[in-house]
Amino acid sequence: MTAVTSATPGPATATATAAAPTAAAATAASAAAAAEATATAAAAAATERTGRLGPLIRLGRPKFLFHSLLALCAGTELAVHAGARPDTALLALVLAFGCCAHLMTYYCNDYFDLEADRANPAPTAWSGGSRVLTDRAVTPTAALGTAFVLLLVSVVLLTLLPTPGTRLLAAGFLLLAWFYTAPPLRLNYRAAGELACALSLHGLLPLLACLAQLGGIPATAWACVGALAAFQYLQLLVLNLADLHGDLRVGKITVAGVLGPRRTVRLYAAGQALTYTALAAAGLTGVIPVWTTVLLLATLPLPWAAARAMRTGDLTTPTTTAATLQLPLASAAVLLGCTLTTWDGRITIWLVVKALALAAFAAWWRLSRRRPPARGR
Repeated sequence: MTAVTSATPGPATATATAAAPTAAAATAASAAAAAEATATAAAAAATERTGRLGPLIRLGRPKFLFHSLLALCAGTELAVHAGARPDTALLALVLAFGCCAHLMTYYCNDYFDLEADRANPAPTAWSGGSRVLTDRAVTPTAALGTAFVLLLVSVVLLTLLPTPGTRLLAAGFLLLAWFYTAPPLRLNYRAAGELACALSLHGLLPLLACLAQLGGIPATAWACVGALAAFQYLQLLVLNLADLHGDLRVGKITVAGVLGPRRTVRLYAAGQALTYTALAAAGLTGVIPVWTTVLLLATLPLPWAAARAMRTGDLTTPTTTAATLQLPLASAAVLLGCTLTTWDGRITIWLVVKALALAAFAAWWRLSRRRPPARGR
């Protein structure tokens, strides 16, 4: 009699059979990942072939240079208002330092803030980073390298400044600007970035320009620069509120994160009201010239519009634009107001520089209003 052998598979056979589809799926997933990596590398190579200079320039956000340019011009004009005769060579040195150091800030910031920018679901034209690194148009290493080059150039320019006081102010700016997001301080991750930026960009820079030309800082300069720094602090509340969701995802603590949206909006509105009230009082008492006071008060509709939009939860590009444009317009108000107060009718190099700075800002503003808002700043 022939024995009948059962065809039922053993445990090892069953395991091998079940593992086959899993292995095939893993192989397919690996192939898909490899294809995606190849496509990403090809896109990066194509970007490099077409030139990285454009994205590298965008990474520095040149449009923000109007902040430092006009703040430095305002500081210089405050010195002229107090009796200084502007030194053209010194003016060029201070402008070069301020703009170079300001550019450095953005390359440094985008590098150290990359994780938060990647987590940001809704960047605007002024908040959420340049998007150059998040879009992989430039490598993070290139951003950091550019920041170090600009830092080195800024330090060289700092050593050329004329007095210990001006060099001290410049060094303070560099320290606050670098450690705004860079470790170990990472000020903007500890609810101190708003204050650091306000003290540096619209505080130390215009004071540096004034001190370099005059050798001192008069009461009018302190009052005007104090208002500019206050506006800067309040503007950053808006930008950080727009970035809030992405910041919280990566543990970045800003003032907006500490207070929450509702109290941040209240602080912004109260701060604006207090600053404009102080400006009016300074104008009435003669601390700030009449023309300067009038022009500064004329910027009030911008923060009013921003606060009104924020109360409805609108933190899109129009809102951040209104909050941001207040700063260069306030610096321009100081510059133009003091000029109208002291100008004796003569055409000087300093007058030409002021006119060119204001004209460049006006031309950029006009062009930017015609273009659709770009994603990211």
